[in-house]
Amino acid sequence: MHWSDKYVGEPYLPSVGDCAALATKISKDEFGKEIGLPLNHAETTKAQTKQILDLKNDFAERIDDPFDGCPVLFVTQGGVCHIGVMCLIKNEWWVLHADRSAGFVVRQRLRELTRIFYKVEGFYRWI
Repeated sequence: MHWSDKYVGEPYLPSVGDCAALATKISKDEFGKEIGLPLNHAETTKAQTKQILDLKNDFAERIDDPFDGCPVLFVTQGGVCHIGVMCLIKNEWWVLHADRSAGFVVRQRLRELTRIFYKVEGFYRWI
């Protein structure tokens, strides 16, 4: 079993169960690091992307290589940002993330996400 198994299937809930809330919850619950992101999350996708880009350097630093449990920032072709958490399972990288369109938390292979939906903007370490 991997630590991420228990999160798969949790509901996507704006502000309290979205991608940023999931990443900070995992940081606290699994790794003991309290992040302290602002409680007020932007509501629209465009506003959420701006909020992520404006705050990312205040809460995290970019790293070259991922590690199990680190946040990863994605960008879509339309410039929308999305946060996930890296999971190393049987020597393969997976991403745990709250998927708005699915309505719940999913875990997908990194290679599938980057082939179809997203481009990795960067891997990060919470500060």
